[in-house]
Amino acid sequence: MANYQVSIDDIRIFAFHGLYPEERVLGNWYTLDVLVESESQPNFSDDIANTIDYSQIYAICKQVMAIPVDLLETVAEKIAQKIRDEISEEVSILVQISKENPPMGISGGRSTVVYRLH
Repeated sequence: MANYQVSIDDIRIFAFHGLYPEERVLGNWYTLDVLVESESQPNFSDDIANTIDYSQIYAICKQVMAIPVDLLETVAEKIAQKIRDEISEEVSILVQISKENPPMGISGGRSTVVYRLH
């Protein structure tokens, strides 16, 4: 059996997630990495319909990131579930989201959440 993976890395999206009111007003930059893995035997035949389309994964990330929530864990879970719902085959999904300059009283840094859906 073959293993087939598609990933999109270092996607930067500006969004308004966070527990604190100022995060919902000011917004922040987020970086996403998404890995989708299939154990089914690929039959690509040079047809996009037979692949995991990374442009579809990007569109899902953009759509989910546009809806503010309190926790990055919630965003990661929603992205993974929506990818699973829209891809017709059984896949494993890893979503990593980093918030740049989180409001922790420091300058710089990132906070990161990693979510894996099997």
